[in-house]
Amino acid sequence: MNLNFNSTQLMNENFSDGDYSGYNNGGMNHNNNSHGGMNDIRNQIEDRIFELEKIDYNKDGITSIIVCNGKMAMTTRNNYIIRLDLADSIPYEIKMNSDIYKIFCDPTGNHMVICMTNEEIYYLHSQSTTRKPKQLKIKVDLIESIAWDPAGDKNNVQTILIGSNKGRVYETVVSGVEKGFYEYLGGNAPILKMLHTFDDFEPVMGMNLERVQNKNFLMVSTPTRLYHLIAQVGSYEQLFDRYHISFEIVPEEGIPNEACGQLKFFSKSHISLPQSYGWLVSTGIRYGDLIYGAQNPGDKFATPPSMLFFKPDNQENFNNVNTITSGGGVGGNSNNNSNNNTPKGGNSGSNTPNPYQQLQSFQPALPPTPPVSFALSQFHFLLVYEDRFIALSKLNYQIVYEQDFRGKGTRLHSIAIDNTERTIWLCGDNALYELRITDEDRDAWRLYMEKGQFDMALAYAKEPYLPEKRDKIWQTQAEHYFKEERYELSATFFGKTHKVFEEITLKFINVGQRDALKTYLLQKLTNLNRGQETQKTIICTWLIEIFISKLNTLRDPSNKDKYNKVNSEFRQFLENFKDTLIVIKDITFNIISSHGAIEELLFYANLIEDYERVISYHIQHQQYEKALSILTTLDKPKPPPSQQQQQQQQPQKNNRLGVTNVQQPEPDELYYKFCPILFHFIPYQTCEAWIQTKTGFLDPKKLIPSLMRYDHSKTPPGQPNQAIRYLQYCVNKQGNTDRPVHNYLLSLYVKQEEDGPLSDFLNDGVHFDLKYALRLCMREKKLKACVYIYSAMELYEEAVDLALLVDIDLAKENADKVRDTDEELCKKLWLRIAEHQVKKDGNIKEAMEFLKACSLLKIEDILPFFPNFTVIDDFKEEICKSLEDYNSYIDELKAAMDDATKSAQQIRKDIQNLRNKYGHVRGDQKCDICNYPVLTKRFYLFSCRHVFHSDCLITQLMKHLSPMQKQRIRELEMSIGHNHIDLIAQGGQNNQNPVISNISSILGNISGGSGNQSQGDENENVSQEDLDRNELDRMVGKECLYCGDIMIRSIEQPFIGLDEIETLESWEI
Repeated sequence: MNLNFNSTQLMNENFSDGDYSGYNNGGMNHNNNSHGGMNDIRNQIEDRIFELEKIDYNKDGITSIIVCNGKMAMTTRNNYIIRLDLADSIPYEIKMNSDIYKIFCDPTGNHMVICMTNEEIYYLHSQSTTRKPKQLKIKVDLIESIAWDPAGDKNNVQTILIGSNKGRVYETVVSGVEKGFYEYLGGNAPILKMLHTFDDFEPVMGMNLERVQNKNFLMVSTPTRLYHLIAQVGSYEQLFDRYHISFEIVPEEGIPNEACGQLKFFSKSHISLPQSYGWLVSTGIRYGDLIYGAQNPGDKFATPPSMLFFKPDNQENFNNVNTITSGGGVGGNSNNNSNNNTPKGGNSGSNTPNPYQQLQSFQPALPPTPPVSFALSQFHFLLVYEDRFIALSKLNYQIVYEQDFRGKGTRLHSIAIDNTERTIWLCGDNALYELRITDEDRDAWRLYMEKGQFDMALAYAKEPYLPEKRDKIWQTQAEHYFKEERYELSATFFGKTHKVFEEITLKFINVGQRDALKTYLLQKLTNLNRGQETQKTIICTWLIEIFISKLNTLRDPSNKDKYNKVNSEFRQFLENFKDTLIVIKDITFNIISSHGAIEELLFYANLIEDYERVISYHIQHQQYEKALSILTTLDKPKPPPSQQQQQQQQPQKNNRLGVTNVQQPEPDELYYKFCPILFHFIPYQTCEAWIQTKTGFLDPKKLIPSLMRYDHSKTPPGQPNQAIRYLQYCVNKQGNTDRPVHNYLLSLYVKQEEDGPLSDFLNDGVHFDLKYALRLCMREKKLKACVYIYSAMELYEEAVDLALLVDIDLAKENADKVRDTDEELCKKLWLRIAEHQVKKDGNIKEAMEFLKACSLLKIEDILPFFPNFTVIDDFKEEICKSLEDYNSYIDELKAAMDDATKSAQQIRKDIQNLRNKYGHVRGDQKCDICNYPVLTKRFYLFSCRHVFHSDCLITQLMKHLSPMQKQRIRELEMSIGHNHIDLIAQGGQNNQNPVISNISSILGNISGGSGNQSQGDENENVSQEDLDRNELDRMVGKECLYCGDIMIRSIEQPFIGLDEIETLESWEI
């Protein structure tokens, strides 16, 4: 028998919905023909969350079902157990000998425990080869529930806790090993241990064991009690220590059935811990969230519970129920914690009616008796009655889905959830159903919002229409806080919505909440999109006014803490929105200054880097050092501006506010603007600041106005001139060569008493105006400096004349400067020095020293400077030496003349030999260009033995000549051609053979480089043709085409010329 899981049908196609709106306390009335609009909408297939599909499988008498890890097991009324793996859908049946009470499977689906009505216990492993259950030799009454050890062996050995129908809890071990328990455990190990017996011997209907942080967490349920047990990992007996037990008790007031006491859990996956639980009692379902963590033994590991009632009148009884932490024979813990009647996640502390009463007032009526089985999904109770299935929302207790089975021949029995495969199954007498859940959380955001759990609502809001959903949640949340007079929170959430701006602001103004209005404006400003600059600037202006007004009311010293808090908020606001405020910075300054808030004004100016305003303020209040400290920070590197800042720095042509954005001055411009004042009052500190700036940041030329306002006479004694100090730094350290800087430094040096710095400066390089420097030095009587300047101007005569008035050695130094360039001038200058020295002292020995110092001077040059009566004996040696030098010079001239005569004679001889030079040409020798016999035409023979036809050589040579040379060669060829025609005509008249004449012409004009000339060239009567031919020979026969410079220069030329590009392109494929 095969199960066809592909052959299914939607139950809503065959069944109609039921309507339980007629339920009352006395009984149940239903109308099969009436269907409310809500049910019609709820059951539309395209909008349906739940779909119940019937499986094409017919088996009569199904009583229960369990599904774990894709493995299903069902029991039947005739004592069959049907097992199958949903992956292959091939079931197999197991016949039991007696009636089956309950079956249990571990989460892996490998271990199955079977309890019979005669209290016999059987075990079956999914991998068993015999597929026959083994009877366990244990006696534990009827099993109602089993808790599986989460750390056990999933495949072989598994420790389990068994809950019986008589309130007892046992510990035992089951194993899939074929050899059996005794053999596997050694034969002596105990296989059953009773851990605890609960009071009143109520059946243990549900158990769940989890292990977290080395602790065991066990939850146990009976029809009236729910136990929370915690103990360290070890023996399970520790869980039932009298000091470790905490439980809740619910009085049994409803109509109980066999399902009361069931404990069900919801987890998102098979590997995650359970998130919530549901406990079925006679009056309803008690549920809550689970929290596993740092709890200690005796604590609960669940949130305060909520309650779903089957009958509305049970609400009053629930409000009076207290959680009991001791009872029965356990006792020991006297903690009494009252139940929290607020639904899960509800707002505590608010003045709202009891949420149960609110929900119960519109909760659709449910059957007054408990369901036969139930399960939990993330947001719904899945209730199984004998004649219907109901999916009920946890959040608002509304029926989301309802399927009626009355009159269909099917009675439902149980529901099972497979946490591994995320499937849900229902079974009836003769049918099997699968419940499919689609997009279960799609309405969770709205339900959480209606319950006031806004954070949860935002968490579950999703597409489509996500922005609209969030806006609705925030509006509701803001209105909620506004009604509770929590205006600050209300303003925060109003600012996130798209509600009308004027409406919200008026709400806060009408209740006098300016602080809340400020919060709303800040939030609104944060949420405005890019491009809404007008709205941003208006809100920013309003916020500035609110902040400044608030600060003015808190300036009293008694409100210091509040003032600091508001001031911090204001400054944070200015920092966060400075890009918007910079557009209206003038308005911002006007508002702040109108209230006299100087500190805030300076803070904002520094924030937007309006240093000009800050420095001006400090200077006006004579706080020069503060102003200078701000200037010194301007040369520090700053991060590049963002794209938005760059856009804001551009002039705004279409500004709706009519505010122009003035660009801030460059940092160095602030130096040039304020340093004249600062250098006047604090010269040393200002000079130090200039020196500390990075190289290239300041232009010394633009600081000259500041230096000119400096008065050194007011400087304390011992301090150097700060203007000279800075300019020296620029010149010596930075290598500045600007003429204005050097001119001003020179003007300062000239005024100094010491000449050393001025001389060093003049000798260090000429980067100043020489004429300006000369005027200054002349005016200040700095003659030695004037000598340096004249020398720099190359006015050596003036330099020497002025140096003779100051220092004769300085005159000699300047005279020697032109020794290599102008000996005549050098000699002239030395004569002036000698004349000055002779006329000044008349010392002959000193005059003789001049002759040694300057080799250009002779004794005869300085003799005219001495008086006529000077005795010649003092010059005797020098005169004799001079005469000897003249004799040597004459001998050298004679030798040079003899050498020149010999060279002239040799040149004449070489010229005569050149005329008689000749070369040999063979009769069969060919032209090196055209490869034709050379004697057929006029040709050129070079000394390198290359021979070329005249026209071949000219053709090749034309490629390498300039346009002017080409033109001249053409003219010569034309002239020679005309003369040659005339000669042939004349030869014909004289009866001369033209061929013989041509050969004679060829033989008579054989050229070797420059060509041979006939003896007739010496005659005065030279024909024009010979002149033209000689000129042509000089141009063409200047050098060999293959051995001369033309061949060397052709290396740089490309193989393919510009005139051959078209030919090259024609070769392309």
